[in-house]
Amino acid sequence: MGYINSTQQQQYYEENESGSYQFTSLDNVINQFMVAYVGEDKLISKVKRVDVAFHAQRALQELSFDTLKSTKAQEITLPPSLMMQLPKDYVNYTKVSWVDSSGVKHLLYPASKTSNPSPILQNTDGSYPTTASGTFENITNPTTIVLDAEYGYIQVGMLVSGSSIATGSKVVTASTASSITTITIDNNVTSTATETLTFSNSDGSLILEQESTTWANYKSGTPSESNDDYEDDTYWPMDGSRYGLDPQYAQANGSFYVDENMKHLHFSSNISGKTVILDYISDSLGTDGEMQVHKFAEEAMYKCIIYAILSTRANVQEYIVRRFKK
Repeated sequence: MGYINSTQQQQYYEENESGSYQFTSLDNVINQFMVAYVGEDKLISKVKRVDVAFHAQRALQELSFDTLKSTKAQEITLPPSLMMQLPKDYVNYTKVSWVDSSGVKHLLYPASKTSNPSPILQNTDGSYPTTASGTFENITNPTTIVLDAEYGYIQVGMLVSGSSIATGSKVVTASTASSITTITIDNNVTSTATETLTFSNSDGSLILEQESTTWANYKSGTPSESNDDYEDDTYWPMDGSRYGLDPQYAQANGSFYVDENMKHLHFSSNISGKTVILDYISDSLGTDGEMQVHKFAEEAMYKCIIYAILSTRANVQEYIVRRFKK
């Protein structure tokens, strides 16, 4: 009996399932493996389905990284913050670029000589405090406090203490505008008198500024690669005098780097407002719909699963394990 019937053909064209026949679901791969490879007089006499499912997902991950088409892409208009949040199923990037008015991609190069380190708050003598303070100016309602200056270290989740604040109160929101920091806390304030509040991290760790000087300088500076416009006498008549220039900066497209701690991409200032495309690698396990195998790789999946099972079992002859590894 064929795989396709009239109902499936109608569904294919009406529900826009173009190209879906070239794939089979991971669930089908697991079911067919249990039927074809597990049982009496077979190499694997008994195995739990959950074990097969685990090794099948691992096989799909490895094939996605090396063999299967697992590259995705997302497009955003880069905001003034010059940051793009990494996708939820991001594993690694393959290409980052911006698009011009003709729809042509311009490759961005990774900036390897900068980063976004954690900025530790320091006292005037250079020591590291575990608490910091701020004086509030007025209270607009029982839980909203307007501080009398900008306090860049205040973050959501910090403990806040003072004579008019209940013990154990925490910061719920924190924002800065016009050099004033406004916070809300999870308890009512019992007094509107001016006083100094103390802020600390709940685990007693060092207090960090909200933005590092390194990142602030990088995003505010004019990238060296965008100083020339190809129309002056800088690029072409130099007669080799630019020997030794770092190639990653000898271009006018712009640059970026990945902040693994903040889970963001950071871009140079000349990319602000442009359409940016991130091409990245996923492991094909993000959603149930993604967990499918191309039919060209189906046999490889079976062999990968059986090798993984046999290699983790006791009393399996080594030549059998090597056969399926090969």
